[in-house]
Parts: sequence; C-alpha cells; structure tokens
Amino acid sequence: MADRSAPHTRRRRPRAVAERGKETEARILNAAERVFARVGFDGARTQEVADSAGVTKAMIHYYFDSKERLYRAVLDRILFELIRLVQDVGGEESSRARRLDNFIRGFFDYVARHPHFGRLTFLGAGSEGRYFDNIVTSFFRPLFARGAAFIEAGIADGSFRKVDPQQLLLSIYATAMGYFADAHFISLVLGHDALAEASLAARRAALVDMVFHSLGVRPPARKSQQG
Repeated sequence: MADRSAPHTRRRRPRAVAERGKETEARILNAAERVFARVGFDGARTQEVADSAGVTKAMIHYYFDSKERLYRAVLDRILFELIRLVQDVGGEESSRARRLDNFIRGFFDYVARHPHFGRLTFLGAGSEGRYFDNIVTSFFRPLFARGAAFIEAGIADGSFRKVDPQQLLLSIYATAMGYFADAHFISLVLGHDALAEASLAARRAALVDMVFHSLGVRPPARKSQQG
C-alpha cells in the first residue's frame, strides 16, 4: 500500500528547512554581534564567529559571503528592530504619555536583546567604519530627531514640563545602555543577578519612573505592576 503521508511530508519539508536556516542565520548574527562588539571589525575573525555560533566557517560564507557583509547584516538587524519599534509606537492611537511609556519599555527590551550594541557603536570604525557612519547619519539621526520632536510637541501642548528633548533622549539611551554594559559590576554591587527577569523588570520600571518624573507627569497606569 502506498504511503499516503509521504506527499504531505514532502510538502512540509521546505518549510522545516527554511526554519532551520533562519535559526542558523540568527545564531551566526548573535555570535557575530558579540565578537564585533568585543574586538571591532578589524579584530574580528570569521572562525571565531563560527566557533561561537557552533557552525563551520564555510556556513558563514554560505549565508553572508564575507566578513564585510556579516558586519553589515549585524548592524542592519539592529537598525531595523529600532525602526520597527519607533514605527509601532508612533502609529499607536493612544495618549502621548502612553506612547512614551511604550517606547521607553520597548527600547529597554531592545537593548536587552542587543546588550553589546553600545560596544558596537564605540568600535564602529575600521574597514567598515564608513558603512557604520552612514547608518548612523542616515537612519539613527532621523530617529533621534523624530523622538526630540515628539517631546517638543508634548511640551508645546502641555503634556510635559519644559526640558531639553535631546538631553532627555540621551539620558534614556545612556541609562539603558550603561545598565547592560556594566551588568556584571551591577550584579556584584546588588548581590544578585542584574540580568534576572525580576531585576530587569525593576530596572525597566525605574527607568520609566525617572523619565516621567523629569517630565513632571505620572507614568500611565498599567495592568501589571511588575515592569
């Protein structure tokens, strides 16, 4: 008797292969993000990335062709996640305070997913430095300007007290980045894991409270009070 399940199995196989391919690509990008953040573009070696990702060096070249394209893929992934966050929050039909609250929390979680981003920006030089600079000036700078305009509009309509919008955004950036960059030191100071779920929830809530306090308004109420 013919195996009636065989055609169904064959139809599903391409999707399974595609999913495994996405998982492999994500592992490579995660490993590359760590390596580039630690030693910069010039100091990074694809073999080290391969060892960290648990793949062969040939597999990296299969997915990304070269170290230059791998570096660009790391930056592009980080960029598009932030763009998506800004677009999602900006498109919400909610109060200005709610949108700001969602952005702060979303940005904190974004940095948690990419804790090495601060090091990448610090080491954004070398052979691919121009590509990094172009990304910052072409994409991150407009996002920053959009955020500043959002704060300025809130000041103008009386939602927020008068502050320097650029300095406020820089404080949000530096506070979130600094926490993850110094997580080991902070863990030793606190006496517990700074990256544990409860610790992250408390830190996220504290960042929200700090920003809203500086703006002279209360954070919007949330159903969960755990961050």
